[in-house]
Amino acid sequence: MNDYLPFMTLAIEAGKKSTCEDERSHPKVGAVIVRDGKVLETAYRGELGNGDHAEYTLFEKKLNGSDVAGTALFTTLEPCTARNTKKPCSHWVVEKGIRQVFVGMLDPNPRIYNKGCAYLKANGVEVHYFPEKLREEIERDNFSFIKQFSANPRPNGKADFDYTNNDGIFTIGNGDYIFETKWSKASDFSIHVYNDMPSVKTVAIALGAESFSEIKDATIYDGSSRARTIKEGEIVVMRNANGYCAAVKVIDVKDSSRSDAHDQIIFEYSILTDKTVDFSRVQAETEI
Repeated sequence: MNDYLPFMTLAIEAGKKSTCEDERSHPKVGAVIVRDGKVLETAYRGELGNGDHAEYTLFEKKLNGSDVAGTALFTTLEPCTARNTKKPCSHWVVEKGIRQVFVGMLDPNPRIYNKGCAYLKANGVEVHYFPEKLREEIERDNFSFIKQFSANPRPNGKADFDYTNNDGIFTIGNGDYIFETKWSKASDFSIHVYNDMPSVKTVAIALGAESFSEIKDATIYDGSSRARTIKEGEIVVMRNANGYCAAVKVIDVKDSSRSDAHDQIIFEYSILTDKTVDFSRVQAETEI
């Protein structure tokens, strides 16, 4: 993998030059095409046209007509699977015969997360990922783009957000195991959680459980109420509309109307992606 680091770094540096076509937050994306260790071309989002994706710029504007079959693509964001007016970047990759794609960051939108990589793999493209240190740099460059989704699409992770924004909604997971969690102010050591969102069917307190591994059957807890009040250190179990279970442990709650400087909740969570109900062998990943 070390042999590929210069190309990954080059993609990151290209991505930093990305331009936005309007006032919304857009990703900073850089892309590099390499054949036999030689860079053929680089591109970044918006380089040659407002809103043009980096891969589109590479294939259609810089290397149009060139044979790029068998090459390696280094891109800081997984190629998209849907566009309004142009062909999705993942389709370009497959049609051009790209052999390998190295991805810096999966799409932070939980409804899109990993779909680009899944499409590439399903069509015979080798997919690899940038090392963690470089992924962290890409995430820093895209902080505002990531933050707008109020989400962590990974099946295990951590959330840290202001629950008075975005109607108190923070989305965890993706695809069939997506949970749109909703929260509101209770006190500076507790918070209300709801099953109001379409993706969440029930919420219940895992009474007596201090860790996820103590929850052997997530369905035994009372999920008959629309809302529950969760204290710091307590765990709420949720079931979504597709029958998947999630466990969420509240780590810290801050309330600006009481003793704190701002409103904030920090929680860690784990989703059982195999559609079981036993968390006894699970520990939450606290990396964001």
